[in-house]
Amino acid sequence: MKKLLYILLFIPVLIYGQTAAYTQAGNTNAPEGNSNTGLSLDSCKSLALTNNYKIKESASEVSQAEQVKKSAFTAYFPKVSAGFSAVKMSDYLVKSSIPQMNLPVYDGNPANIPLATQFTYFPGMPLNLIDYMNFGFAMAAQPVFMGGRIYYGNKLARTGYEISSEKKLMTETEVLVKTEELYWNIKALTEKLATIDSYMKLLENLNHDVTLAYNAGLVQRTDLLKVQLKQNELEGNRLKLTNGITLSKKALCQHIGIQYDSTLMLTDKISVTENPVDLYVSPEEAVKNRNEYRILEKAVQAEELQKKLAIGENMPQLAVGVAGVYTDVMDKTDQLGMAFATLNIPISDWWGGSHKIKQSRAKVEYAGYRLNETTELLSLQITQVQNELNQNYFYIGNAEKSVAQAQENLKVTKDNYDAGITGMSDLLEAQSVYQAALDSLTEAKCNYQVSRAKYKQAINDYK
Repeated sequence: MKKLLYILLFIPVLIYGQTAAYTQAGNTNAPEGNSNTGLSLDSCKSLALTNNYKIKESASEVSQAEQVKKSAFTAYFPKVSAGFSAVKMSDYLVKSSIPQMNLPVYDGNPANIPLATQFTYFPGMPLNLIDYMNFGFAMAAQPVFMGGRIYYGNKLARTGYEISSEKKLMTETEVLVKTEELYWNIKALTEKLATIDSYMKLLENLNHDVTLAYNAGLVQRTDLLKVQLKQNELEGNRLKLTNGITLSKKALCQHIGIQYDSTLMLTDKISVTENPVDLYVSPEEAVKNRNEYRILEKAVQAEELQKKLAIGENMPQLAVGVAGVYTDVMDKTDQLGMAFATLNIPISDWWGGSHKIKQSRAKVEYAGYRLNETTELLSLQITQVQNELNQNYFYIGNAEKSVAQAQENLKVTKDNYDAGITGMSDLLEAQSVYQAALDSLTEAKCNYQVSRAKYKQAINDYK
């Protein structure tokens, strides 16, 4: 009877081992849920590039910088302006009067006016002038020399546009790497959940068999309690995994801009076929391709242009133009055309301007220091990410060995249990070790995929 019990106990162990190995191998026929919604990693990346808010924000910044660049280009053309004013007054602008007087009679000879003997009486009259006026003008001014500010202003606007474009590329890569991180995290949790489910199935069968054996008086109650305690532990772990999967799926859906679906299934397999040695790039060489390096390099150029603009503010400014004026005062209209040239020499600004130029030179030096420091830090970061990639690749090989050893240990422990050499605690412990080894292998493979994406991001070779 006891021999029969051992056989019954051994059957679910075999079932568990086969199921766990089957799941770990990533067989496409293994069920991942009852979902009809499948997403590959590439489809998630495509959705993220289209829907992610950070990418939309960076695209908006590029659009703004492009408009600034186009606006700066218009400074090369003449400044044309026109205006018109119409004034109606509540009273006359000029108010006076001519007093009453006796006026000499004019006989046609101006020489006789002072000697006139005849006069005529003038009663006086008010004299009110200008109660409305109209004024219009049109003017075009062409800058001839502005101290280089138009030229360098355009170069600065183009540099700003290039920096925004580099930031957009960097944001896209960050979003894609984050997509991979979320994707593989869900895959790891899903695989662990499958391992727990197969283990729980084993314990259900084991609980049933040990219960029968206990009722028959073949085993002690402690063996049954140990199985039940392990079941309780797994149920708690399963709840944590289920909650983690739900939260991770919601995070992925928000990240790629789709509606959350609890039945969402990720279709890519967890596989590692690439040796990190094949990805190696010298850190010193890779730094020059980084978006961060190019952004800071352009920041140095921008500070150089700011310095030249500061110099231009203290140089003479020359402009030429034409203008036309139209006036209408008390029904008298007139038109006037003119050509003009203006020369502005900011003499009093030279003192303060010299300090502003020195400040700009200090900013150029500061930007250069930041570029040098960032270059060194980026090189260190690339080396660190490369080390993490190599470590995770090593962990995969180590985890595969651990799975084989744990499987062998489970078999030996089961044989010893069947022979009555070891107890139920040893058997459950061996099964826990095997489950932990499978989880470690899954985690190592997913971590490798994430670290691979981060390394390709670090060397700016992410596609």
